[in-house]
Amino acid sequence: MNFRMCSLASGSEGNAVFVESDTLRILIDCGISFAALEKSLNELSVSPFDLDALLLTHEHIDHVRGLPVLLKKHDLPVYASRGTFEGLAGHSFFPRLPKERFRLFKAGESFTLKTSTITAIPVSHDAKEPVAFRGDSPEVHFASVTDLGMYDENLAEQLRDLDFLLLEANHDPSMLEVGPYPYPLKLRIAGEKGHLSNESAGALIRSVSDGSLKEVLLGHLSKINNYPPLAQTTVENILRAAGGYMPELFVAPARELSHIMMK
Repeated sequence: MNFRMCSLASGSEGNAVFVESDTLRILIDCGISFAALEKSLNELSVSPFDLDALLLTHEHIDHVRGLPVLLKKHDLPVYASRGTFEGLAGHSFFPRLPKERFRLFKAGESFTLKTSTITAIPVSHDAKEPVAFRGDSPEVHFASVTDLGMYDENLAEQLRDLDFLLLEANHDPSMLEVGPYPYPLKLRIAGEKGHLSNESAGALIRSVSDGSLKEVLLGHLSKINNYPPLAQTTVENILRAAGGYMPELFVAPARELSHIMMK
C-alpha cells in the first residue's frame, strides 16, 4: 500500500495537512493561499485538482484562509462540524462559499471516504465545535490533532493503535510566561481551550505509544513561544523517561513541506 501524510504549513500563519492513500487524497484545513497550496502539492507530484475532499477542524482563520479560492477553483466536498459551519458565517468571505458542497457532521461522528473511515474527535479549543481527525483503513491508521488546550483519557483512547500521528506541540510554558504576549492572550493559550504545550504533547504521546505508532510529527509550534529543537527534545526526554517503545519524532516547519510520513 502507498500512504503519505505531511504538513504543508503549520502554525498561526496558516495550517494545511495532506493525506494520501492508494484510493484517497484529502486536505485537512486550508489556511494558506491557493498558490502556496499548489506549490507544496507540486513538490509531492500532486495537483490541488487531485484532491478528493477537504476536512475542516474549526473556523479560525489560520485554518480556513484559503477556502474561498480553493472552492472557487475546485468543486471539492467540504466536511465540517455544524459548529464550524456556523463559525464560518463570521468571516467576510462566507457569502461567497458554495454551501451545497458542505457535508456537516457532529463532533464524535464518523463518515466514510472511499475505503477509509474518518472519525471527527471532539477537542477542547475556543471554537464552536472543533475536532481532530482520525482515519482508519484496512492498511493504515492515522490522526491529525492540533488546536487543543488539554486532553483526557477519552481523547487518548481514540488515538491508540495508530501508525502515524500529527500532534500539536505549541509552546514551552516558561517561554510563554516570560514572553511578549499580553497577559490575557497568555491565559488563553495556556488554558484548557487554548493550545497544547510541549510537555502535554509528550505526555499524550507517551500514553498512546505502542508498537504500532511508527512516526509522530509535532506541529502548530508557536514562533514566539517555542523552538523546533526544544519541542522535539522535550518530547523525546518524556518518552525516554517512560522507557519502552519510542516512535520516530519530527517537527513540522511553519511554511514549508514537512517530513513525509510514509508506508
